[in-house]
Amino acid sequence: MEKSLDATNEKVSHHIYDDIAFVILSKLPLKSFIRFSCVRKSWSLLFQNSYFMKMFRTNFLSKDHSHYNDTSILLQHITLHNYNVCVPKLYSLSGERFENMVKLDWPNPYEDPFDFIILGSVSINGILCIQDAGRAEGIRCIEELGRYVLWNPATGEFQITPTSTFAFESPCWDPIIDFHGFGYDRIRDDYKVIRHVVFHPGTDEDEDETWKDGYHSPLWEIYCLNSNSWKKLDIDMPRQYDGNVGVQVYVDGVCHWWGESESDSESESETCDEVYLASFDLSNEVFVKTSIPSNMDDTDTDIGIRCLVVLNGAIGWITNYHEATTFHISILGEVGVKESWTKLFVVGPLSCVEHLIGVGKKDDIFFKKNDNELVWFNLNTQRIEELGIKSDDGCKIVLYKESFLPFARINN
Repeated sequence: MEKSLDATNEKVSHHIYDDIAFVILSKLPLKSFIRFSCVRKSWSLLFQNSYFMKMFRTNFLSKDHSHYNDTSILLQHITLHNYNVCVPKLYSLSGERFENMVKLDWPNPYEDPFDFIILGSVSINGILCIQDAGRAEGIRCIEELGRYVLWNPATGEFQITPTSTFAFESPCWDPIIDFHGFGYDRIRDDYKVIRHVVFHPGTDEDEDETWKDGYHSPLWEIYCLNSNSWKKLDIDMPRQYDGNVGVQVYVDGVCHWWGESESDSESESETCDEVYLASFDLSNEVFVKTSIPSNMDDTDTDIGIRCLVVLNGAIGWITNYHEATTFHISILGEVGVKESWTKLFVVGPLSCVEHLIGVGKKDDIFFKKNDNELVWFNLNTQRIEELGIKSDDGCKIVLYKESFLPFARINN
């Protein structure tokens, strides 16, 4: 009996056929697939296999990511009036082809009427982070330039951030404030805003007398809704690189933006700039850097655009050139792992498309055409359709998920 059983065991194969392996691996998240690809040499080469890549793309787009449950699309449309005053308008888009457009009213948190813009590209638990774009009439004081409003459109509830004592402690130095992200700290059940502050003397006389006021170094600060206050961050990380790169993105408690640093080139007399993903965890307040592989970073930012996006729950970037209509889409498998960047789609050519304005649910990407017409492209169907809207000036797409929950209790 034992001999018969042993004979049977000898016939059992430990080989996994390629077609079965392809089906299994193509359904894995990118992070898991990259880890499994080291099992066999042939698996490590699958991203060069057109048959496998077709399956992987199809499965990537078909996944129902919780990131998009019950979400809708907001269109922020900015027009410039006399004296270059921004007048943002906000619309809700719905319908299979986004044919339904409803204008939404901005909140009125101040005594004087203000115009607002949405910061970031997504709501957090129904809350949007907005910044005043200027008074409808009159000139703002400098302290008003650094305040934000957390706003829940569903409930009408809002919270105005207080003035930072760090950014405005000197009467002789004017702060230049750059927003870097808004998100949710799951550990502390708190909403946070992170920004970078650089100081400049208000006048030439102030610059000549800096010794009276002390030297002001740039700083990072973070706002916490629970305490309704700002605090300094003792951290060294790159500020947002602002050369044709799109907006910041937020995913699962982490804010991301493009950072830039100078690194020595082969020639001692030259330096070259390295652009990489900067990721800041709102819970542990730790910064992580993710470099871009040299064979993927082929965009000269003088002629091209590298836009940071969230595509079906994954961090990615969309690259295109000003005189080209082909877009390259890459996604990141794991933060901090340079080798996990993967070029997933090459879209186009899309005739007359000028630049990207945002990413919608799962597989919808929104663009602006050369004639100012707004269009959307579906990665799955490969179809491009017009929205029936024209925009002469700036516009962006924002993902919004309605929530009627109140803000966290504020401990003043």
